[in-house]
Amino acid sequence: MRGWDAMVEDRGRRRTAIVLATLGGILVLVVVAAVLASGASWGAVVDSYTVTNCVLGVAFLASGVPPTWATRNPVGPLLLCAGLAHLLSAAATAMALLGLAADWPDTWLQVLSTVVIGPWQLGVGLLFPLALLLFPDGALPGPRWRWLAVVVIGCGLAQAVTGVLSQGTPYSVDATHDSALSVGLELPGYVVTALGIMTTGSFIAVVGSLVLRYRRGDARTRRQLLWPVAALLLILALNVQRVVTGDGPVLLLLAGALVPVAIAVAIVRDELFDIELVISRALLWGLSVAGVVAAYVVLVSLLARLFPTAESRWGPVVAALAVALLFAPLHRLVRRAVDRAFYGMRADPAAAAWTVGRGFGRDHGVPVVLEQACSTLRLPGLLLLDPAGRTLAAAGAVGGGPTAEIVLDHREGALGRLVVALRPGERRLHEADRRTLELIAMPLAVALVALALEEQVRQARAATVEAAEAERRHLSRELHDGVGPVLTSVAFRADAAANVMRTEPERAAELLAEIGAEVRGALDDVRRIVHDLTPVELGQGGLSEALRQRVAGWPPGAGTTVELELPEQLPVLTPAVERAAYRILTEALTNVLRHSDGRRCRVAVTANGVLGLSVDDDGRPPSSWTPGVGLRSLRDRAEELGGGASAGPFEGGWLVSAWLPLDPGPS
Repeated sequence: MRGWDAMVEDRGRRRTAIVLATLGGILVLVVVAAVLASGASWGAVVDSYTVTNCVLGVAFLASGVPPTWATRNPVGPLLLCAGLAHLLSAAATAMALLGLAADWPDTWLQVLSTVVIGPWQLGVGLLFPLALLLFPDGALPGPRWRWLAVVVIGCGLAQAVTGVLSQGTPYSVDATHDSALSVGLELPGYVVTALGIMTTGSFIAVVGSLVLRYRRGDARTRRQLLWPVAALLLILALNVQRVVTGDGPVLLLLAGALVPVAIAVAIVRDELFDIELVISRALLWGLSVAGVVAAYVVLVSLLARLFPTAESRWGPVVAALAVALLFAPLHRLVRRAVDRAFYGMRADPAAAAWTVGRGFGRDHGVPVVLEQACSTLRLPGLLLLDPAGRTLAAAGAVGGGPTAEIVLDHREGALGRLVVALRPGERRLHEADRRTLELIAMPLAVALVALALEEQVRQARAATVEAAEAERRHLSRELHDGVGPVLTSVAFRADAAANVMRTEPERAAELLAEIGAEVRGALDDVRRIVHDLTPVELGQGGLSEALRQRVAGWPPGAGTTVELELPEQLPVLTPAVERAAYRILTEALTNVLRHSDGRRCRVAVTANGVLGLSVDDDGRPPSSWTPGVGLRSLRDRAEELGGGASAGPFEGGWLVSAWLPLDPGPS
């Protein structure tokens, strides 16, 4: 259902774009036809702002169609409406020029005056600032910015309403051509001043919201916001004469139409090319040239004041030489500042690596360090992968564009890969970025080793807790199933003996004898449980002596002879390895005693880098077998310490083998 609603909404939005664009096209045809029919001069057409409103209207309209068609961003419809407003004013102005030439009735001209004055003020004073406030994501920067939207709407409406209610005509000095809604409104001076301050202040606040978005936004938001900046720089470049002298070609002001075009591109195709590179180079050369011109003017003026005589003709020459000498260092200074603003600290890899590396010395994780690296180098995103390709940490956005990889090497080999999302327009990682990232690759590799060790410690702790819990369950089961029933029986028999002690002394004696037998059996069970927890033999002489005692206590009537092979001197074993080795060998001997029909059994222990254990006998292996609880217990005991175990038939009979690390580390 949601998919259907979205499809209906998309169709309605696109139908709106088509209708408004068609209306705009009709208005453009009206402007052209009316201007040609009026016979007005080109100067009159320009001075009446017909050309200005027409060009701005077409620009707004054309810029509003793509966002409205391809996205649900409300900036698109706002630009469409602003374009229609300007085109409506342009069409009304052109019709008025025709009416003045054809001597139309004053009433018609007054109606046209109303249409000329009102719509364009709504377009440039209300709809366009509101679109800027919602740019680039179509939402306000935050709930607290609603007041600014209200102020923008209020100021825009006030400008349009006061315009149509006031006295004056846009194309004639004749008072009869005032707006049809004019009531001769004349606002007091302080009201006009206050309205102007509010309008200017609200526009400055809108620009401030864009600056705030840039500072707080991600890489894509910053990239989108740079497109209008590029348009403004181009407008300044085209109108540099007007900026410097206060005068210049009027038609160059039409370059303002580049701003809505840049907004549309930023919303629909912000990755069209590397906008950061364009702006950085424009700022670099623009500021460098501006600095050179300013330095030249200052030096010439200063030399003219210091040497007002005929020698002052050398002032421009001296100033030119001084500027030529200062250009290279000035250019380097400006380039460093511009690169720092757009590409972070990549021009100084050592300083960038030091800035990023400070995060390793604090209680920060790898994700925080990656975020610091993205911020320091102004990169869209970084992704840290392990050798298997699993994501360990991420910062920013990686994916959907070209990437580069840096391998993280350590003494143990490749520990992972650092995937770098390239900036829009880049096809390969810049060499300065690579040098900086390679400098922090080693600390990142060390951090990966630390993460791996931390994970091993966590797993070891979990295994220790699980082993302890398993021992508790085993002990509880032994006490509940073995000692518990015996003590219960003893209690009942003791009560029975007390009841018949006077009347049936012989029965009481029998009960006491049974109690004694049960208590002795319970003591044997307790000794067995204690022996299973910590074999007493290991505490008397270590693993070698415990195995000798175990072989010496082999039942004489078992039918199998046991041979023990030990090295002359075993290395010092940790209690965990010693206990696991003893349990594995005794469990294997118990299996031989229970299941083997062989005549010979050999127990061998070796210590060549690892502790090797084996128990083999010459009994006939069964035709089919599956590992039981005992064999699974052997494997679990070995794997808990980082070793391994196996059991099964071999050519000479049956073999149980295992190996344990001599130093298993934390466990």
